[in-house]
Amino acid sequence: MLIQEIEYRNTNSFSKLLVNYTGNGEEFRKLINNFPEINSFENQINLKSKNYNNKFRKVLIDVISNNYNDEYLSNIQKDNISKLRLKNTFTVTTGHQLNLLTGPIYFIYKIITVINLCEKLKKKYPKYNFIPIYWLASEDHDFEEINHFFTNDKKFKWNTNQSGAVGDFNLKSIKNVIEDYTKQIKNSTFYDDLVKIIDKAYLSSRNLSEATISIVNNLFGFYGLLSIDANNRKLKSIFCEILKKELEHNIVDDHSKLSITNLKKSGYKIQANPRKINLFYLKDKKRERILNDGNIFLTKSGEMSWSLNQIKKEVDNYPERFSPNVLFRPLFQEFILPNICYIGGPSEVAYWLELKSVFDSQGITYPIILNRNSVLIIEKKIRKFLSKNKIDIELLFESEKFIKDTLLKKYSNLKLDFTELKGQLKKQFLDLKKLSEKTDKSFIGALSAQEKKQINGLNKLEKRLKKAELKIHSDKIDKIIKIRNKIYFDGKPQERIINFTEFYKLHGPNFIKLLKDNLNPLNKKFSIIEL
Repeated sequence: MLIQEIEYRNTNSFSKLLVNYTGNGEEFRKLINNFPEINSFENQINLKSKNYNNKFRKVLIDVISNNYNDEYLSNIQKDNISKLRLKNTFTVTTGHQLNLLTGPIYFIYKIITVINLCEKLKKKYPKYNFIPIYWLASEDHDFEEINHFFTNDKKFKWNTNQSGAVGDFNLKSIKNVIEDYTKQIKNSTFYDDLVKIIDKAYLSSRNLSEATISIVNNLFGFYGLLSIDANNRKLKSIFCEILKKELEHNIVDDHSKLSITNLKKSGYKIQANPRKINLFYLKDKKRERILNDGNIFLTKSGEMSWSLNQIKKEVDNYPERFSPNVLFRPLFQEFILPNICYIGGPSEVAYWLELKSVFDSQGITYPIILNRNSVLIIEKKIRKFLSKNKIDIELLFESEKFIKDTLLKKYSNLKLDFTELKGQLKKQFLDLKKLSEKTDKSFIGALSAQEKKQINGLNKLEKRLKKAELKIHSDKIDKIIKIRNKIYFDGKPQERIINFTEFYKLHGPNFIKLLKDNLNPLNKKFSIIEL
C-alpha cells in the first residue's frame, strides 16, 4: 500500500530542472503548450484534433497488429486497436530502450503511469478514448546500455557480437543468461509464472524487439497496453518529407536554439545537444551517423555517400534506412500518433523541453510532457522497524554521513556538537586581539596561531567523541545504514538499479496490481509503497 509521498526536492535524487518543472515553474511556460494538469488535457485534445492527419490511423492499426504476430491479445487490447480508427481516440505514450528483462524497475513505473493516466482521462473526458502506448526504442545501437539487469545482488549480462539496431538482434546466444537467472530464482513463490513469461519472450522470439513486446504484453496486455515498433517502412514512408527537411535544412539544430537558449537563461543544463543532422543510416547491420560535408552527405565511416538529390531519392525509395536519433525521434512519434501526452523519466523530460520550437516549425503539435511515477518499494518489516524506532523514511534519502550524524544526536546523551564552544573561543581571541592592538600589535600573530591550534584541538576532540559514541550506538545505526543501502546502490536510487523480478518472483501479478492501484500519475511526488 501507499504509505507516504515525498516532494522531489526532498529526495536528493532529482535535478533542479525536474524539481522545478514538476512544480510548474513559470520559466517553462514558453517551452510547452500545457503543464500536466488534468484540466489542461482538454486544450491539448483540441490542439491535436486540429493538427493530426487521421489517414495515418489505418497505417498505425496495420503496424501495431503485425507487431504482435502470435501474441495473445486481451479483449481490451482488441477493443483499443479497433478504437484507433476513430477520430475521438487519442494516445498516451511512453518510450524505452529494449533492456534485457526490461532493465531497471522504473520501466515498469513508466508503463503504469501511462495506463493509469489513460484511465484517469477517460473518467474526466468520457466522450474521448485514450489508449496507452509503449514505443520501442528498437533502433538504438548502444547495446552496452541494455544488455544486462540487476537482481538478487547480481548482474546478469548478455554478451553478443551483433551490431546495428538492437531490435533486430537474434537471441541465439541468450539462452545461457536465461538459464543462469532462472536457477537463481528456483525456490521463488511465482517461479513457474515468471519462467513461463521469460522463456516465451527470449526463447521463442526471433529478435529482441519481439521478445520485448512479448514480455511487456504478458505483464500489461490485460490493461490494454499496445506496443509499437516504429522501425517500419510503412510508418517511415509517411514521414519522408520531414526526414528530407532534416537532411537539407537541419531543422532540429536550427529551431531548437530558441528553446535551448531559454533553458540556459534559466540556469539549466542541456540534456542533449543537437547535431547538424540528427539521423542515422541503417543498412547491413550497421547504424551510422549521417554527416554533411559541403554538398556531400556521407555515413560516419565514409562507406556511403550521396549528393543532396541522391539522398532525397534514397529517402523516398528506402525510408526504413533512415533512423532518428534521440532528439529527432519525438517528431516522428508525434507526427504519426494521435498523441496528447508523453511520459518519460527526468532525463527525457529535460530533452523534450528543448524541442517545442522544433515542433512549431514543422506544424506538429507538441504534447504534454509528464514525468513518470517514481517509487521506493519498502518491505513491511522494514517499515515497522523504522516506525518502532521513530525514524522518518525521508531520512533514508540523505547521505550516509548525514544519517550517522543525525542518529548520533538522536541516540547520544552527550552534547557532541562543539560549535557553540568554538564560537565562544573565537570571541575570546577576538577580544584578546582588540586588547593587543591597544598595547603591542606584535602579539596578534601569536594570538592567531594559538587560536588556530585550540580550534583544531576542539575539532579533534569532537571527532574522537563522535567516534566513541558511534561505537556505543553502532548496532542501531548500522541497521539503519543497511536499510539505506537497500535504497541506494552505489549512490543510485533503488528504482534505477534493481529489476522488477526482484518483487514479481515473490508476489506475481499482484505486484503489478499493487503498483497500479496505489500510483497517481499526476501526483508529481515521489511515492513510497509498502510491499
